[in-house]
Amino acid sequence: MIPKEKLPQVTPQKLAELLENNYFNLMASFYDSQSTYLTGIYKKYGNLETGNIMACFTRNMHLSIIRERENDLNFNVSIYNYWNNIQNVNKPVEKITNIAKTTNIPKETIRRKIILLQSKGYLVNKKNSKGYSINNTLKNKEEYISNNLDEIKILTKFTNQFSKSLKINLDTNLIEEEIKKQFSFYMYHFLNYELQWLKMWRKSLKDIDLLLIVLQAVIPNLACAAKNKAENVKVENIFKIIGQLDENCISESSVSTASISDITGIPRATCIRKLEKLVKLGFLNREHSSKRYYINQNTPDRTKNIITKDNVNHSIKNFSNLLSIIINSLVATSKAS
Repeated sequence: MIPKEKLPQVTPQKLAELLENNYFNLMASFYDSQSTYLTGIYKKYGNLETGNIMACFTRNMHLSIIRERENDLNFNVSIYNYWNNIQNVNKPVEKITNIAKTTNIPKETIRRKIILLQSKGYLVNKKNSKGYSINNTLKNKEEYISNNLDEIKILTKFTNQFSKSLKINLDTNLIEEEIKKQFSFYMYHFLNYELQWLKMWRKSLKDIDLLLIVLQAVIPNLACAAKNKAENVKVENIFKIIGQLDENCISESSVSTASISDITGIPRATCIRKLEKLVKLGFLNREHSSKRYYINQNTPDRTKNIITKDNVNHSIKNFSNLLSIIINSLVATSKAS
């Protein structure tokens, strides 16, 4: 429970400062949550681009639900009422042009993937508006509920880790229950920032499925750096630090094709092809005897395509903004209860 005395607002700037002192632990937590979320998308849709397109529809569905409170302050936006809401609230119609602006995915790719989503019953065509909307047939109900519960657990774990670092005592059960009660509010913001983050990576990588593999290499790297008490660094220099390890840590944090395939669901043959692409981009090196991969220790090669200053700073800014919204809302709710 939150102490009764007034607590200062948790600003994005404060969260960025927190990262300067706890970067390796906290960013490992952030990337781990992203890996879990994106792996779920990949396993469901077969690639991240299709899942990213679907996230546009889901985000705007949550926004339509939230806006119902403009007419009724007590409107139920909880997960318990979510299925009822998507049956009765006006579903936003999305056009390919708008999705392309949001995701940076080419229009023809979006058109092709939307046809696939229609064939699988996720979307329906709104002919009069020349757009598409979420298909809310009953056969999708259990899948909707299961996916939503998984996302709540990811968001709860992620928020709890950072609230502890801020010395804010938010009980895990309190976080989870509050997200369930104000489900559309929290999920709108979560998906909004996910879309912004993935758009940045789409511009950088073109193939955002590569991001899943990048995360599998970065997570053990950060964990090893934290365990070996790597020195804290300024945020503006973090992009140079990721990957700088001693020989023992390099070996410990290396990854294999099999392990990445098992975690992400990406077929092994596809993993090999994408890992080799990351080697060509200068992000990874391959150890020929063990056939394992590790983050390139040559800073200029490592930072020119993927772990760039802009990419790292965008990630920090993006999730700091998201966390400030979530934690401040949770604190206000806890104090009011």
